[in-house]
Amino acid sequence: MAANLYIDSSQLAVLFKNYHRALLYFARSMVHEQQIAEEIVSDSFVKLWQRRDAFDGTDKIKAFLYIATKNACLNYVQSAHVRRDMDPEAIHLLESTEPETYVRIVRAELMQQIYAEMVKLPEKQREVFRLTYIEELTTDEICERLHMTPTAVFANRSRAVDTLRRIFKDKELWLCLFLLHELLRNSP
Repeated sequence: MAANLYIDSSQLAVLFKNYHRALLYFARSMVHEQQIAEEIVSDSFVKLWQRRDAFDGTDKIKAFLYIATKNACLNYVQSAHVRRDMDPEAIHLLESTEPETYVRIVRAELMQQIYAEMVKLPEKQREVFRLTYIEELTTDEICERLHMTPTAVFANRSRAVDTLRRIFKDKELWLCLFLLHELLRNSP
């Protein structure tokens, strides 16, 4: 049996840096509200800190963070006031968890990798990519927000996607991009 790890504040900061964005994407995909997702993810890190001497490997820490986040999201969705406002089909999808949860986790992990490369793009390409694929705005909404023409939005989006495609191809992650595209296209 492996000795338990003890997580100090500097290690917690590293864990936060490594997992926060993916967990936030994962939570937001379940609760559909940025602020609620942020609170849930923060609470998951607080729970990790409270149990910081109970883990015998970093893989268990990652699993703990995803499980704590998933459970908090389900608790939120199952609360009476939220259930009243949600589509019954969406509630059923969230409660039928297992396969859908794994898809959400894979999607969150891939988004983490994409985000790490996206922040390296030139500013306009980065903003157009973020608004298109993360905030899911339409071309017209992006034009209005960034004061650009549709042609400029299209050109910057195309350049960003081409750059990311080359980066991930070089990293042999082109298959991951394809899977992400399919997941996003088929997401509820």
